[in-house]
Amino acid sequence: MPAVRFPRLIGSFALAFLASVSSWASEIGDAALSPNAQVFQCKPGPWGKIAWHYIHLEAPDWIVADYPTPNTQTSWCFPGAKPADLRKFLKEAGIASDTIERWFTDRKAMTKGTEAVTLFPSTEDVEALTPVSRSTIYAQLAKASQNEFFANPLNILDRNVEDWLGRREIRPELLQVIKKLTYLRGDVLAFSDMSVLLSHTKDADEAQQIVKLFTRTRAIMAYLEVGPDDSIPDLAKYWSAGYRRKDVVPMLESISQLPGGGRLGFSHLLPAQPRKLIYTYPTPDQAITGRLPDCHWTTLNFFNYREQNLFLDLRLAASRVLAGYDKVQPPYNFGDSLLFLNRAGDAVHSCTYLADNLVFTKNGEPLTAPWVIASMDDVKRIYGHLDLGEIQGYRRRWDQ
Repeated sequence: MPAVRFPRLIGSFALAFLASVSSWASEIGDAALSPNAQVFQCKPGPWGKIAWHYIHLEAPDWIVADYPTPNTQTSWCFPGAKPADLRKFLKEAGIASDTIERWFTDRKAMTKGTEAVTLFPSTEDVEALTPVSRSTIYAQLAKASQNEFFANPLNILDRNVEDWLGRREIRPELLQVIKKLTYLRGDVLAFSDMSVLLSHTKDADEAQQIVKLFTRTRAIMAYLEVGPDDSIPDLAKYWSAGYRRKDVVPMLESISQLPGGGRLGFSHLLPAQPRKLIYTYPTPDQAITGRLPDCHWTTLNFFNYREQNLFLDLRLAASRVLAGYDKVQPPYNFGDSLLFLNRAGDAVHSCTYLADNLVFTKNGEPLTAPWVIASMDDVKRIYGHLDLGEIQGYRRRWDQ
C-alpha cells in the first residue's frame, strides 16, 4: 500500500412521533411556525422514501444527578498567557481598562501561575459583555480544555432560543439570561455561561433542572416509508450495506406486505452498536477508561457488534482507517465514514452517512453530547468555526 498522509484525528431515549403536528402548529400560530413543527422529505435516492422531523433530547435525571455541577463563580483560564499580552487582548476585545485592571489587581479575581493566568469576572462583568466582546473572548477560551463550557458550549441549532425551548418551561428571568448571554460561534448560537445562569437559580432543585437543560440537543427522527410497489431487493441492498447486514431484509419484506405499506424508524435500520446508542447520552461509567466515546470512536464502531475501545486512542483510530477503509467520493453509501477536514488537513470531526443529507453522529466527547441523527448541514454549522475544508468519505473494506 503506498504511503498515504492521513489527517490527524482531533478528539472533539427513542421518542414517539409528534402526536399532532397540525395541532401544535395551530397553537403557536402560522406566523411563528417553527421548522420543529414540520415533517420533511429526503430527496429521492437508492435509500427509498424517507420522512423526518426534529426532536429535542435531554439527558434523563439519573444521568444528570451524577453530572458535576459547576459553582456560580465564572472562571476564565488562559494557559501560557503573559499578563501584558492578556491585558492587550482583553482591551482589543472591548473590555474597559479599569475593568481589566480590577481583574488583575483584585486578589479574589485572579490566580497566576507559571503556566496559566485565570481570571474570575463577576456575574455582573459577564452579563455586561457586548456580543462582540463575548464572541472574541469565548473563542480564545474555547482553545483550552480547562474551560469546559467554552470549549464545549451548548449549541442552539434552532432559529432562536424560543424555538430551541419549544414547550420546555423555565422561569422568564432565566430565559432572559440565556437570551442575553448567547453568542455566535460561526453561524450557530452558543451558550457557555452555566455559572452565571446557576447564580440566578432559586434553589438546588432549579439548579439541577438548569444542568439538565444544558443537555438539550436538537436531533432528527427519521422513517423509511415502504410501499407495496417499492423494490425490496434494491432497498435491502442499500440498507444492508451490500447484503453485509442481512438482518434488515426480513423487516423490509414484512413491512412491504402490509396493506398500503408502512414505515420503519431508522433506529431499526442501524447496526447493533448505533441501535443501542441512538438518542442516548454517555453515562459516567463509560469514562472508566479515562476518556468518553467521541465522534471517531462512534464512527469506527458503527458496524461492530461489540465496541472497540482502542478507537479512543486517536493514533489507533487513524491507523484503522488507513488499514481497513478505502477513500470514496460522492454519492456515498449507507455506513460510509465521513471525515470533516480543516484546511490544514486534520480531521476535526467524523460521522457516518445514512441517506441523503442525514448522518449518525456524536458531536463531541462530553456527557452532554448524545448520539443522534443529524443533518449534514447542522454538523457543518457546529464545526464551521474550525475553518472547515473538504469532507472526505471512507468506505469499510469488508475483508479487513
